[in-house]
Amino acid sequence: MIHPATATEIRLTTEDGSVLGARIYAPAGPPRAVAVIHGGTAVPQTFYGRFAGYLAAAGIRVITYDYRGVGASRPRSLRGFSARMQDWAMDARAAMARAQEDGLPILWIGHSFGGQLLGLVEEAHTVAAAVLIGSQLGYAGHWPARLQPRIRLFWHLLVPVLTGALGYYPGRAFIGEDLPAGVAQQWRRWALHPSYYLSDQPQAQGHLARFDRPTLFYSFTDDDFAPERAVQTLLSRLSAAKILHRRLSPGELGVPAVGHFDAFRPRFEPTLWRETLGFLDHVLDGEPLPGALADALTLARDRPGRNQGSQQCEEYGQSSEKKDIPANKENTESKENEEIDRFLYLRDARWELSFSAGRRS
Repeated sequence: MIHPATATEIRLTTEDGSVLGARIYAPAGPPRAVAVIHGGTAVPQTFYGRFAGYLAAAGIRVITYDYRGVGASRPRSLRGFSARMQDWAMDARAAMARAQEDGLPILWIGHSFGGQLLGLVEEAHTVAAAVLIGSQLGYAGHWPARLQPRIRLFWHLLVPVLTGALGYYPGRAFIGEDLPAGVAQQWRRWALHPSYYLSDQPQAQGHLARFDRPTLFYSFTDDDFAPERAVQTLLSRLSAAKILHRRLSPGELGVPAVGHFDAFRPRFEPTLWRETLGFLDHVLDGEPLPGALADALTLARDRPGRNQGSQQCEEYGQSSEKKDIPANKENTESKENEEIDRFLYLRDARWELSFSAGRRS
C-alpha cells in the first residue's frame, strides 16, 4: 500500500544563476538518507511523485526537480530560451548540493538521462548507492533494425524541422514535455554520434569509469527507448561500478508491458518498488536482500559472469583470486546463457564486504 507523503515546493539555484522548481518529500520521522531523483528527458518531476512518496514512507527524504526548460523550471516561453542538455548537469549538481546539506547518506535514482548524468556530475561518486532505470547511452545506431525507421524519422526530420520552425521542440506532442531548442539540438548531435555525449563531453568517460558505488540497474525487454545494445554500452563504461543488472520481460513481472516509463507507476509497488527499497535497505542498514536479488547473488556466485564477455565473475566469500572455470562451460545451452545475461554482476570482489549480509536468512 502506498502511503502518500507531503511534498514541499522549493527552489534550487544553480551555479550559473538559473532557478529550478523542486520538491522535497519528507518522511514522518527522522530521515535515514536522502534520495535525489534525476529524471528522464522531457519527463516532469511530478511523474515521480508517487514513487518519491513510497520512499519517504520508508524513512528516506526525497528530492525531485525539473531540469531548466521543463515543468516547474520552464519559462513563460521557450522561444529564445538558452539551454543545452549539458546544462542539465548543473541542475543535477544543484539538487545534489541541497541533498548534501542534510549530512545523510545520498542515494542516486536515475531514470533514462538521469543515469547518463553519472558521467556529467563529478559529485555522483559521493553517493552511497545508485538505482538506474531504463538508462543507456543513446547512439541511434544502437537501436535494432525494426525501430530504425522511427529513429531516423525522429532525429533526421522531426527534431531539426520542428525545432527550427517553432524555436523549441514540441515534446508534448511526441515524447512528454516540450524541450528548449538548444537541448533538443544537442541531444540530436549526441544521438547521431557513435560515442554519444562522449563526443563533446570528454570528461564523461573518466567520470563513468571512476563511479564505483553499489548500483541496482533495471532494463526491460520491451523498452524501445533503451534497447539492449544502448544499455550494454552504458554498463561497459561503468567499469568500476558494483552493478546488479536486472533485465526483465513484462511476463516475468506479470504485466503486459513495462516500457520506458511504467516502472514508476504504482502497480509496480509490490514488485519493482519493493525490490528497490530492499536494495536500499541492504546498502543503508545491512538488511538481507529481497529474494529475487538474493537469487541473483547465488546465480552470480555459481556461474561465470559476462561483464561484456571480457571477465569472469568473482566468487563471493573468497579472495580476489579468479575462480577457475572450465573452458567447455563458457558456452552452455542458450537458455542458461539467457539466464546469466540478465545479471551483469560484481566486477570487484571487495564488494563482498558490502554484500555479505545479502544471503537469504
